[in-house]
Amino acid sequence: MEPGAAIGLAECGERADAPLLWALLKHPAPGVRARAVAGLRTLGVTDVRRLRPLLDDPAPGVVGEATLALLPSARDLPEEWLLCRLDAGRPRWERVSAWRLLDAHGDVVRLRAAVPLLDDVDVRLRTWAEHAVLRVARRGPRGSQGPEIAALLDRAEAVRR
Repeated sequence: MEPGAAIGLAECGERADAPLLWALLKHPAPGVRARAVAGLRTLGVTDVRRLRPLLDDPAPGVVGEATLALLPSARDLPEEWLLCRLDAGRPRWERVSAWRLLDAHGDVVRLRAAVPLLDDVDVRLRTWAEHAVLRVARRGPRGSQGPEIAALLDRAEAVRR
């Protein structure tokens, strides 16, 4: 099967075709799996429980598509589980996925993820973390944002020195 067939089915099909795409998530070809996830997203048929395992797929493209599909439901993914996925020993695509999903959780979670990344060896992750910290810091005085955010911003300042 060609990868384009999966996304083509979604573009020309309807929600009733979703079972065909769900079945393709186990296809041996990463391109087919990735396009099946993209197709499910196109049809507006996502299920956190069924898509979450794809964040561990060995193919970066599949993980990327699963991340895009899960972004609207990012808050349904456990924060601690996502934070563990930022570990430097994990593949880069898994770390990027975790960052994107944590970033969608909101300011406090975003800062919990960002502060440890401020001295990360991955330049892009480090830069994203720096931007996240600056975005939150610019929103107003630390005390007005809550004690945890103030403490995280203080930690971020200490790391960046």
